[in-house]
Amino acid sequence: MTINEHQQPVGHALPDWQPCPRPQRVVLEGRYCRLEPLAPSHTASLWAAWNTAKDNSSWTYLSVGPFAGLQQFADFIETATQSHDPMHYAVVDTQSGDALGTLSLLRIDPANGVIEVGFVMYSPLLQRTVQATEAHYLLMKYAFELGYRRYEWKCDSLNGPSRHAAIRLGFRYEGLFRQAIVYKQRTRDTAWFSILDSEWPQIQQAFEVWLSVENMAGGVQKQRLAKIRANLMSNRQIQARHAVQVRALVQSDYTQWAALWQGYLTFYNSQISDVVTELTWQRMLDAAEPMYALGAFDEQGKMVGIVHMVYHRGTWSAEDHCYLEDLFTAPDSRGKGVGRALIEGVYQHAQSKGCGRVYWHTHETNAAGQALYDKLADKPGFIQYRKNL
Repeated sequence: MTINEHQQPVGHALPDWQPCPRPQRVVLEGRYCRLEPLAPSHTASLWAAWNTAKDNSSWTYLSVGPFAGLQQFADFIETATQSHDPMHYAVVDTQSGDALGTLSLLRIDPANGVIEVGFVMYSPLLQRTVQATEAHYLLMKYAFELGYRRYEWKCDSLNGPSRHAAIRLGFRYEGLFRQAIVYKQRTRDTAWFSILDSEWPQIQQAFEVWLSVENMAGGVQKQRLAKIRANLMSNRQIQARHAVQVRALVQSDYTQWAALWQGYLTFYNSQISDVVTELTWQRMLDAAEPMYALGAFDEQGKMVGIVHMVYHRGTWSAEDHCYLEDLFTAPDSRGKGVGRALIEGVYQHAQSKGCGRVYWHTHETNAAGQALYDKLADKPGFIQYRKNL
């Protein structure tokens, strides 16, 4: 976010933004499968593939099906072929030429650059195959090449396999929409996932490594997709950490600091008066105060993260303690090692002050933060009690 002329936090400007083209009925070629615009000619092979199922459990979380017979299924396919939103594609196995499942692009929003993948109807012959994963890759790639900024995945919150698949493919969980839908005469809480255009290059690279002949020798994966993506992320974080400069903040940093500070407060659904914000800033710059602020800056000099700490005496040691009170990384810089660089900067600062301990708190729901903190510090297991006065 940035700060406008009224000192209000606002989103980054997109002065050159133009609506995206709508997806078309095109063939998307892959190594193991291809996506074809769904057509009545796919009906026979799709019906045969679905008839390999032992039961109807694959239809439980879909808004359609199961189908009583071929004619009912053919009627659905006929209707689906005429739809522009959802726009359905058949997943065709490259070797056999048979359609083994379908998926679609839906809730297509060219004006805002948002699009969703859904109606993922994978028959037993397609489930848990390399073709199943490649089909998702091909559709993602097509959407981002059209310029879409956000690629969504939504599912019934109780659909464990779907939630697991979203995470495996690189989607990020965003939250739960309670009682969002009624389908098949039952209520549904909807879990939301997404991939952003800024995240896509690394996710795409992981897909391409996973789908490569070297990784799929004999049709069996050598490395898991999530492992490949994690390795790429780790290498990226190491490179980014070397590019990040952490230093003490000065008066001229106020505007950039204020934007990140407002982002931090928004993240925790908190509000602080302008008077307290200004007082906090002045205290952190006052050499007589035990409060300090560090900022992380990228190679272009943009502030991408902040950390605040307070030094105080303790009853168990002669050295002061350093309390890391606030830590925030700009959303578009997360996963790049900024948080680690800031914490390591606090460690160095505390050591230079002769401090014996650095400690901090985080909320129990902050899973992403805890994943980092577990690597950088010990978790003593204390429970915090609080009484506001």
